[in-house]
Amino acid sequence: MSNRYRNIIFTNHALSRLSERGFTQAMAYETFSSSDIQTESKNGVTEFQKKFGGQTVTVVAKKNEKHEWIVLSCWIDPPLPGTRDARLKAEYKKYQKAGPWGKVFLTIKRQIFG
Repeated sequence: MSNRYRNIIFTNHALSRLSERGFTQAMAYETFSSSDIQTESKNGVTEFQKKFGGQTVTVVAKKNEKHEWIVLSCWIDPPLPGTRDARLKAEYKKYQKAGPWGKVFLTIKRQIFG
């Protein structure tokens, strides 16, 4: 994957997240260029969201000093099956349903095994 895709630049972090989360620069670009929801924060960071079927892709970007868009991060919710994000989400749901001792066990298990 290249850091540049059409008229946007992807940080190494964003490229890493794309590959970890199982979706493409094309999906991220489509989210950026034709988002359903666009939210801008005070520090100039903009969050773009677009629905693809039952999933929502989020792209976080900011303009640099040359007024080029830089993609800082991106994710898909719900996460694609088999990805690290899907495993973490399942573990979090299991933790939320657990009783007090179950939460202690799951916390220790995660600290030991990652």
